Amino acid sequence: MDHLLDTNVLIFFLQDDPRLSRRLVGWIEDPANRSFVSLASLWEISIKAGLGKLRVGYADRPDLPDLLERSGLEILPVEWPAIRRAESLPFHHRDPFDRLLVAEAQLRGLPILSTDEKLDAYGVERIDG
Repeated sequence: MDHLLDTNVLIFFLQDDPRLSRRLVGWIEDPANRSFVSLASLWEISIKAGLGKLRVGYADRPDLPDLLERSGLEILPVEWPAIRRAESLPFHHRDPFDRLLVAEAQLRGLPILSTDEKLDAYGVERIDG
């Protein structure tokens, strides 16, 4: 099944973090599934790294999108319809990146792999551990 990765799920996956459930790892690694990563998630990783809130070596890699694609993940561009939709969403979640991911999931009809229960208020399908 096609799905969109939440930024935290992406970070945990890239770090092989044990906080990411085996179930979610299985969803991402299953070749029958297509795992999408929003360019907004890469932007969020870059910002957090620049602020010192995230210390990961891959945040500074100029080839990070290519690296992810070689790993089987597909990068989604940030498009104007998703930006506009995110702006009009109710403020169940204040994080602008999460709101943009919700908008992308809604527009593309994708479930989100996420442990963030706040996303449920938007009516998107959320797959967690």
